[in-house]
Amino acid sequence: MTRFIFTATAGRSGQGYLASLLNHHVPDCIALFEEPQVKPALPGALGDLERYFRRRFVETHELLGRGRAMTAFQAGDEVALNHMAAKRIAWLTHRMDGATVCFDISKYFIRGLHRAMARAFPNLVLVRLVRDPVANMRSFLNRNKNFYLDNDGPGAPRNELRLDPERLDKAGLYLWAWCEVYLRADALAAEFSLSPVVEIHTEDLRDAAIMTQHLAAIGLSHTPLLEQRTTNDNPSQGFAETRIHPADIETFERFRDFLPPAMLDRIPYLKTYNPRTAHCSLPPERKST
Repeated sequence: MTRFIFTATAGRSGQGYLASLLNHHVPDCIALFEEPQVKPALPGALGDLERYFRRRFVETHELLGRGRAMTAFQAGDEVALNHMAAKRIAWLTHRMDGATVCFDISKYFIRGLHRAMARAFPNLVLVRLVRDPVANMRSFLNRNKNFYLDNDGPGAPRNELRLDPERLDKAGLYLWAWCEVYLRADALAAEFSLSPVVEIHTEDLRDAAIMTQHLAAIGLSHTPLLEQRTTNDNPSQGFAETRIHPADIETFERFRDFLPPAMLDRIPYLKTYNPRTAHCSLPPERKST
């Protein structure tokens, strides 16, 4: 029986490492890391043109799960979403090449195609891949990307957490996206009765004992786990190392104070999360005002 496993993640959370671990240790499973990726064959500026062409017409944004997929989700265009999901399902099935398990590791799944894919695969397994939110925010900021290339706006109508984008700086936008992904995963699981939803923290990935428990919960047999090579981290791609500074903690604390209490109640991770304990070299938590 073919199984499909998908991730709900904000991104920058160890997806590449998880894919490497699965492909090395889980027989008959293909783990795909944010595919289809575009790897231009042409050099320099020609490669940029090739990338643009292929994202428009070959390995499209919609096949990846962003672009018009996100727009269709916010518009409630289920016909378009079903059509895009069918194309991605065909692409995933082709990539499996006879494997019985497809573990699709991508931050884009939960951005737009998630409900259409859940309709297509009633027995899909959802894995929530979660990184410390302050470290996640700082990693994204170090890359200086266009936030709206991969995310809806905080005020979009079908968000679980709707906030005024005018009240958020770029750091706040990434903290909002972290929360929105968490909440969308719960909403998807509730709507489609998905079970189990396994939550893997980024720091779990290098702990063989914890990952053994996670893989058992997902129902994946594996060979003895060994540490894999770190992949797709900021330093390897020429970006600044993710180092947390006191200003990052202050940013998180302001954002947390800005959240409606009812939303905090829906995110168990944040109920027990203290960034000054997580990043213990920083001063004690400020008093809320």
